[in-house]
Amino acid sequence: MITSYTDATLLPLTFHSATYQGLVDGGPAGLIWSFVWTWFGFSTVMLSLAEMASMAPTAGGQYHWVSEFSPPSLQKPLSFFVGWMSTLSWQAGTASGPFLVGTLIQASATVMYPDYASTRWQGTLMVIAVTLLVWVMNIWGTKGMPVFQNVMLVVHIFGFLTIIIVFWVLSPRASAEVTFTEFTNSGGWSSTGLALMVGQLSAIYACICEYELCSWRCTSL
Repeated sequence: MITSYTDATLLPLTFHSATYQGLVDGGPAGLIWSFVWTWFGFSTVMLSLAEMASMAPTAGGQYHWVSEFSPPSLQKPLSFFVGWMSTLSWQAGTASGPFLVGTLIQASATVMYPDYASTRWQGTLMVIAVTLLVWVMNIWGTKGMPVFQNVMLVVHIFGFLTIIIVFWVLSPRASAEVTFTEFTNSGGWSSTGLALMVGQLSAIYACICEYELCSWRCTSL
């Protein structure tokens, strides 16, 4: 249930706040092109998982496929390792949602109140508050979750269109040369190439859940 709640409420927010890293380390061109090659890279992973999902449909996902297609002598240790890696990655991914949402709330407060001086401990409390909200919704809000998700879907669609239209009309325009060829290193790294690799985290974070859709849809069908 926590995955459903996170998908409905946190991931769209975290995606937008996560793009900050790519804009700082790489700039507009770095953010755009890193999305392109990251998508192609993840596509190869998704095609491989889709092939395995068609051969062995299972809710277990990666650890089951590793056990299914590995040599018999390596099935147990490899599936054990992959299973724990998947578990730890899901825990880290779930924690990243409240972290980015909490810091996003703190950033909004900084914009709305120029005199507000943000501190790290306040950001930590924001993250804890968001985590508690997710916990409460998963324990006592399960009956209203389907309605809540449908409402949030409508809010996200119209909110996305509103933000895009406002930016399109009111934001200053950059030339195509600046947008697609200007790489920046505002993070203080030793080279622009290294900054671009660090900024690629934004693209990776946006694409990280796509490979799981293969097993999710396979399980649903």
